Amino acid sequence: MVLTDHQVLGWLGRFLWPFLRITGVFLTSPLYGSTMIPTRVKAILAATLAGALALWLPDLPPFPGDPPSAIYQGLIQIGYGAAIGLVMQIVVVAVASIGEVAGLAMGLSFAELQFQDVPGSTQVLFDLMTWTGLMGYIALGGPVWLFGAIAHSFAGGVGGLGPATWPALVSFGGVIMTTGVYLAVPVLAVGLAVNITVGLLTVFAPQLNLLTIGFPLLILGGLSVLTISLGNVQQGIEHLLNTAVKTIAAMTHHG
Repeated sequence: MVLTDHQVLGWLGRFLWPFLRITGVFLTSPLYGSTMIPTRVKAILAATLAGALALWLPDLPPFPGDPPSAIYQGLIQIGYGAAIGLVMQIVVVAVASIGEVAGLAMGLSFAELQFQDVPGSTQVLFDLMTWTGLMGYIALGGPVWLFGAIAHSFAGGVGGLGPATWPALVSFGGVIMTTGVYLAVPVLAVGLAVNITVGLLTVFAPQLNLLTIGFPLLILGGLSVLTISLGNVQQGIEHLLNTAVKTIAAMTHHG
């Protein structure tokens, strides 16, 4: 039995096209792209998912045989997957921004931790809300939706992303601020009320210390309201995931 170059490249194409896109997803997406997962585990998982897609997807074109075209197509596929993974990363960052805004509102911006997936020091509330967003993303099936998006992205062939990709991605990126401010509004309101109250008290009773009274009230009031308002985070994550899926559909022209 003699194998031709076209047959070998065809077999390679069935595996390499999905493998390269999944590699791009692993660079930017939450959970899959976490530095807490060893690189070897990521490689095995990416190869396993690519093998599953190779068995499920229809016939894919052969992979280019000449090195320049192979490198070019490899970069295109990795960029394709990275853009899709970035959409899901925005979902988690949007939830984490709630902690950023709330921490600034209640004066907890000085409390910082070193989070493994984020370079530099970050606020404690940002880290807590990052974990909240990541757990909610996993619980609501975000990784499954992401894998489904990669699978359905091949319905349009193995070409790169279209011109509608970047406007859709930039537009969706705006939810980072809107979600953070919208869900942190109760904390902002409590912070404003406490600051006004303490400010009036210091005017009528100058012997009261603004820091010893106002600062603890601000933190306790802000943390209490933030804890109560966490019940709305699930609905927020569900809305973000639905919007993310629509954004990916617009990017891949499968709306």
